[in-house]
Amino acid sequence: MSKAELLRRIEALEALHRQPTPPPVDGQQAINVGHIGHHVYAGPGACRVEDFGKRCGAHRDEHQHTGE
Repeated sequence: MSKAELLRRIEALEALHRQPTPPPVDGQQAINVGHIGHHVYAGPGACRVEDFGKRCGAHRDEHQHTGE
C-alpha cells in the first residue's frame, strides 16, 4: 500500500470522526458506557485502587476488568 493511499484512508477516517452523533431513535435510551478500563476492580465495596493520588471509589459494575 502506498503512502498516498494510507494518507487518503486516514483522512477519510478523520472525516468520519468529525461527523456529529445522530439523534436517538424514538424510544431509544442512552446507557452509560464510561466504563473504567485501565485497572482491575479492587473491592469489596467501592473500588480502592489509587491512581495518580486519587482513589477510584467506583462501584464494581462500573469496571470492565473485575479480576474474574
